[in-house]
Amino acid sequence: MIALSACGGDEPEEVVQVDLKELLFANSEVKKGLAIDSKAMKMRMKYDLYLPPKFDSEKAYPILYLLHGAGDDQDAWLDKGDAQKIADNYIKNQGGTPMIIVMPDAQMTFYTGYYEQYLHEELMPEVEGKYKFSGKRAVAGLSMGGFGTLYHALKYPAKFTYAYAMSPATADTFKALVDVQPNKSVFPPFTIEVGNQDTTVDNGAAKELADYMNGKGLSVEFIARDGIHYWNFWQECLPKALKKAGDSFK
Repeated sequence: MIALSACGGDEPEEVVQVDLKELLFANSEVKKGLAIDSKAMKMRMKYDLYLPPKFDSEKAYPILYLLHGAGDDQDAWLDKGDAQKIADNYIKNQGGTPMIIVMPDAQMTFYTGYYEQYLHEELMPEVEGKYKFSGKRAVAGLSMGGFGTLYHALKYPAKFTYAYAMSPATADTFKALVDVQPNKSVFPPFTIEVGNQDTTVDNGAAKELADYMNGKGLSVEFIARDGIHYWNFWQECLPKALKKAGDSFK
């Protein structure tokens, strides 16, 4: 902090405390309610966007696709998860990697079916064409978004540098996605994080999947800690997801 003084005439001097970091770093910017007329989904699809502090349109940035859970939408991570504040802290106070964060609406698709085509053939080209893109992307999400994280990183492994699944719903078909890829080195590293008191998703199945993936030669970190299926747990996951993604972008 630095102190700036101001006085006028006989008025007492006023001392204003100014955070030097706020002077050196422009604020991040959030764009809410952006939309694409999707041919795959046959409707207008919304997404939110986070642009990091000191964003420079001439600079290429990596991108994190941050996925919401069932019953929520593209605003959830910002309105309930404090994603902007957490990302700002990671970049401004921890020296983290500046990145663009894309938060798409997925309705109740589980990020599969026609949504899969929308994500890869419409949303990604839209965002990555509109902003200068470094060519590196990661994916993270909670619950249904954790399912989507695992699904897309396992099915399209070469597209992602990291995948962080929080309290994920899982499926037996994930093992088949591991097995169908003969070159296991193409898979990004994964983190699967669950709350010990979470009864909404099957933590046992998540642990079994992590063990299976590790047994096949993938790099999977499994974290089980106290917590339930709620935002306070995921808010504690997000800083770790940002750091893992940021490190993978280097």
